[in-house]
Amino acid sequence: MTDPGYGQGQPYGATQPGGGFQGQAGGYPGQGVPQPPAAGSGGSKGFVASLFDTSFTSFVAPTIIKVVYVLVMILAGLGALGIVVTGFSVSVIAGLIALIIFAPLAFFVELSLWRISLEVFMVIFRISDDIRAIRNGGGMR
Repeated sequence: MTDPGYGQGQPYGATQPGGGFQGQAGGYPGQGVPQPPAAGSGGSKGFVASLFDTSFTSFVAPTIIKVVYVLVMILAGLGALGIVVTGFSVSVIAGLIALIIFAPLAFFVELSLWRISLEVFMVIFRISDDIRAIRNGGGMR
């Protein structure tokens, strides 16, 4: 007798015909399950081809997100340096306080907020890749 409910009639962890558990194709996790494409790849198009893809089947953001993060680190460092210079232009004590407390604090808070924002974008692209793999019948990682 086949189970038309995709394993819903069996208790959790019950083996399927073929030796696998529910949701697995074979006897071991990941056996026989095709892997989705790399995160954010959206196909094999290059950067320039992705820019001119009017159907939006490939994404540009995952390829440039590393460059954006490096630019953010440079700009945050320059901002922290500006805080220190401003502090020393006021007085030596203000400059030392800016150098020891305010500049590192501003740098790490700004960098953390940018990192979290960029990670949210990457998670969205990875969810898109996983959904595409499921839709194509490949399953998840």
